[in-house]
Amino acid sequence: MSSHDRVRAREVLHIEHLSKAFPGVQALDDVCLSVRKGEIHALIGENGAGKSTLMKTLAGIHQKDRGLILLDGMPIDPRTPAEAQAFGISTVHQELSLAPNLTVAENIFVRREPTAIGFIRWHELHRRAGEFLHSFNVRISPAAQVGTLSIAMQQIVEIARALSFEPKVLILDEPTSTLAEDEVGQLFKILRDLSAKGISIIYITHKLKEVFELAHTVTVLRDGKVVGTKAVGSITMDEVVRMMVGRELKQMYPEKGARKGRELLHIERLRLDGVFEDISFTLYEGEILGMAGLVGAGRSQVSQTIFGYLRKDGGRVLLDGKEVPIDSPGDAVRAGLAYLPEDRKRAGMFLKMTVTDNLVSANLNDYSRVGFLSGRAVTTAARKIVEQFRIRTPSLRQRVSFLSGGNQQKLLIARWLGVKPRVLIADEPTRGIDVGAKAEIHALLRQLCNEGIGIIVISSELPEILGMCDRILVLHEGRIAGELSSENASEEAVMRLATGHAA
Repeated sequence: MSSHDRVRAREVLHIEHLSKAFPGVQALDDVCLSVRKGEIHALIGENGAGKSTLMKTLAGIHQKDRGLILLDGMPIDPRTPAEAQAFGISTVHQELSLAPNLTVAENIFVRREPTAIGFIRWHELHRRAGEFLHSFNVRISPAAQVGTLSIAMQQIVEIARALSFEPKVLILDEPTSTLAEDEVGQLFKILRDLSAKGISIIYITHKLKEVFELAHTVTVLRDGKVVGTKAVGSITMDEVVRMMVGRELKQMYPEKGARKGRELLHIERLRLDGVFEDISFTLYEGEILGMAGLVGAGRSQVSQTIFGYLRKDGGRVLLDGKEVPIDSPGDAVRAGLAYLPEDRKRAGMFLKMTVTDNLVSANLNDYSRVGFLSGRAVTTAARKIVEQFRIRTPSLRQRVSFLSGGNQQKLLIARWLGVKPRVLIADEPTRGIDVGAKAEIHALLRQLCNEGIGIIVISSELPEILGMCDRILVLHEGRIAGELSSENASEEAVMRLATGHAA
């Protein structure tokens, strides 16, 4: 056997010259990729690079136009997700697909429950589910209702379901997007154990830190093409960034503000019973204030209460030293606040509407004449905003659902700035977007800050909190555990406070 054949013999998945086009877009262009047995193979690239299309083609959701997919040396062409699973490819998508009202065991073996004379054998079902859960070394009852579990535990159930098909290749799409730091560590241990057992893992992520912490190999896609495949130990993070964006990012985070302005927003003893209490802090003009903490600490609920999505049970909100009654988002907007929600697709955008419609939706009165919208004014304003914020779209009439995550986020920021806010609350402003788009969002937020807007940033990514924020508040179990200046902040200091220990 030649050396080439020996290398191929160790490959579980081999892709040759794979191509896939959609109307007007060449999503995959002559992609070649190999994954070895037991390898954790990271797949990265900017939004629109082709990662999702490749994943969905392997998963049987899309069908390739041309090319070859070999699994254990045998050609396959999955036409449905069920066919892909039967061949030996299981996928865990970024959006969890569990049924919250069913039990853990029912979710793992949905439509495949063991039966006898037409009745489910519950004891056997729970026994089988328990075997999968035991292999993860976690305490999850097979009889527990999935809706009662934390997101991290639901992620494990989703992976257990994928493994119940006994795959040769497991594809994970942004599996840590909703996990806290400690939960990420738990997931990584599980993935390393799976790798040691010979399961090959394709790991799709935007977080380069995870690539270097977890993966053996990394493949970079750009514009539907493979830019390169490298062993993780043979490449630096800067080199990976250059491969992804086709240029060198001089600075991931812009320079911080030199000085803070006058007091802008003051929160005094804010309380939401059972969630958080005694939240007090001040935001200054021209400042980016970070809010860090583990999942469940109450960060998002604090911001949603300030903005009126949730009705507070106590406390005051003061703007320019005067108390402002905020009982709804409408009250917040009129007071001068804007809010970028954590889930931009569900709570922030009108995905089926056009770029233009989304951009002007927050301030329709500015484009109305005697009760009617002025089409010319709307189009002119939208075109100006698209150019100003460098929103990449083929047309102002493009549906927002077809934009990349980074361009959706820039559009959302631009829309809210149309109401001319004094305070901008940004909850996970760069979640699910690539490194190049992140740098653009960071620069945009700092530009707004330099123009005098006060910004509150909530982020689960500690490098982002440390790189962007002038001050950092750390929450633990619904209370402010401490405050850190940018000078004395570090990942260790933040995590000590977030876990309830002294700084």
